[in-house]
Amino acid sequence: MTRSQSFPRSRLGGTNALGSICFSVRAQPLVFTIIERMPRVMFYRAILVFLFMCLPACAQSVSNTSEDEEALSAATQGLCRTQVAMRGESATHGDGHTRAVKVALVERLVDECGFDGVFFEANHDEFIHLNKRIRSGQAVTSEDLLSAVGGLWKFYREFQPLAPFLLTRAQTGRVFLGGIDDQLGQLGQNYANVEMVAELTDLLPQPERQRCSTALHKRVYYDYSDAAPYSKGDRSQIVTCLSEIQVATAADKTTRGADREERLEMISATQRWVDRDFSSDAENIVNRDRSMFQNFEWLQSRLPKRHKVIVWAATVHIAKQGDPTWGDRIGTNFGSFVHRKYGNQAYSLGFSALTGSYRQGKGNFPVMPSAPPNSVEIHALQDGSASASYVGPSQLAAMGAISGAFFRHSYQTFSWSEFLDGVVVFRAEHPPSDMRDK
Repeated sequence: MTRSQSFPRSRLGGTNALGSICFSVRAQPLVFTIIERMPRVMFYRAILVFLFMCLPACAQSVSNTSEDEEALSAATQGLCRTQVAMRGESATHGDGHTRAVKVALVERLVDECGFDGVFFEANHDEFIHLNKRIRSGQAVTSEDLLSAVGGLWKFYREFQPLAPFLLTRAQTGRVFLGGIDDQLGQLGQNYANVEMVAELTDLLPQPERQRCSTALHKRVYYDYSDAAPYSKGDRSQIVTCLSEIQVATAADKTTRGADREERLEMISATQRWVDRDFSSDAENIVNRDRSMFQNFEWLQSRLPKRHKVIVWAATVHIAKQGDPTWGDRIGTNFGSFVHRKYGNQAYSLGFSALTGSYRQGKGNFPVMPSAPPNSVEIHALQDGSASASYVGPSQLAAMGAISGAFFRHSYQTFSWSEFLDGVVVFRAEHPPSDMRDK
């Protein structure tokens, strides 16, 4: 499959109305039946109208795709030889152009560079369960994979094509999927939120089973009232339950091998999630990223010795060091653990845009802030009219201390090469298209 076939305009630059018309005409044999029954003169006129409408649209599609092609190809080359390719995005997770290019980048890294693992900033337990179903040959759909990925990405048109791409390769053993986040309670994740709790507590005798099931369910859904808020006593009860479940799992004779290892891993991840309750914001940020790395390492141990992994997460997590204005203020984050272990075999790629808008919450679409004259964004796009530009390690290092908006949509002055190995800057960003909007 060629690159032009793999990455159509709809993924890289939004929806083209005339292209949609062309597609719908091609897809509806009834239209051609009607045309064929027309008088000959009307028939030729209809064909001319069809070509007039569709050919410009197709030409526009190719040219718009090629505007991103140079940056996309350069980013692919930059990541291709690494072992851990981490691609970030703004902390708001609301950038449609970034999302579409990241989807195309995943496809190229898998099919052209041999990456065989794709891990998301998504629930660890949900993906463990998804992989178990795939391993056992159960029917798994793209919607199941999207549910595992979670609400940050599953509802958006730009992300949708990645689900069948990854699923077909996961089902044939070419790609191993995973989630690195331990947080529970995400929308639509019925296994982690409901079924997992039932599976874990079923190992306990009554009345402990009911007591622990209720306690875990309340914490997952944060089902507490103002009159009876979540307390340290509630957390202590959950911690005790998880310890009892861990002992019961280790003693259970009916669960062995991978199933037992996976159950113990889910218990461990849940313990780390609950342990962060009542910690300071800084402690919570750092320990969440530390837990992400522990989940990442566990997933890595499930891959062959020689493997290559893609990580999809916010830039604040995957950068070589964290944003010094938050967390522990000394840069401890998931990416710092990865780079410490994998050295130059790890690569952190950031994204930003010169203009446009993004999505922040429901129905809120802020405009990008104006870029300072001495910013990565201005320098990256000062030559030519391409819709995107890739800035590699040496170029980024040569810029020194300079403004950039790579952690979130606000400009900060750093030596960005100390945080990222490379960046992609778009001339214009746009919000992702929500499939739920009518």
